[in-house]
Amino acid sequence: MSSLQYNYLAKVLLLGEFRVGKSSMVLRYVEGRFPGDYQATIGANFLVKSVNLLYDEKTVKVGLQVWDIGGHARSSQVGRVFFQGVSGALLVYDLTRQDTLDKLPLWIEQLHNYSPEAQMYLVGNKNDLVDDREIPFEAGEAAKQELNMANFFETSAKTGDHIQDAFEVMARMLVDSNRDKVVEST
Repeated sequence: MSSLQYNYLAKVLLLGEFRVGKSSMVLRYVEGRFPGDYQATIGANFLVKSVNLLYDEKTVKVGLQVWDIGGHARSSQVGRVFFQGVSGALLVYDLTRQDTLDKLPLWIEQLHNYSPEAQMYLVGNKNDLVDDREIPFEAGEAAKQELNMANFFETSAKTGDHIQDAFEVMARMLVDSNRDKVVEST
């Protein structure tokens, strides 16, 4: 779809280490399904989702170009292509693995090198794995403040818990902060 079919078009990245559930989150949000089996993302996957937001009794059609970046892209020279022109990023960690939260500053540094104005949203994924959880909700809230994130969500790509919320709150916040780039419908 061209940008003319949308009132606002945003490039959105999902960033984080291997096996945090980025691909599963994208499939749950865009296609409404959970893949069930793990397959590492090589390079990046790209999907588009249309979101209709209501503003002053007018519908604003937002196109989210959702880029699912493989966990290796942070250290790759080719990764810089993915990081350019980003409007918003979901920085995803696995609630059952502390190291995935600890490594987010490395992803943030890479993002800021190429898209310093990108809005960032923190997502702790796999909240359905209650018995395996290592990272409490309060640690995510603290990380949101420490890492200067626009918002924080705990999600489950498996159950769909808060997946739509994370993407659509981000879409609304992106439109709110870029009202001058919203094209009026004719």
